[in-house]
Amino acid sequence: MEDASTAAKMTKMLEILNDGKWHTLKEIKQKTRLDKNQIQQVIKFLERYGFIAVDKTARKAILDKTVQKFLAQ
Repeated sequence: MEDASTAAKMTKMLEILNDGKWHTLKEIKQKTRLDKNQIQQVIKFLERYGFIAVDKTARKAILDKTVQKFLAQ
């Protein structure tokens, strides 16, 4: 995940999640065009550091409210 294109896709992922709603991993994959492995790596990183909450059963994610406020600044 080193190239500018992938960084742009990660930014797109945060933009998608920034609306404060739950988004399925399938939806995130479609909108970012990241492959399944890349999605899993990014989701794992964001969850580990408290940026997002993940519902593993429903396979969906939501941005943490504090992070959402920070990104809005």
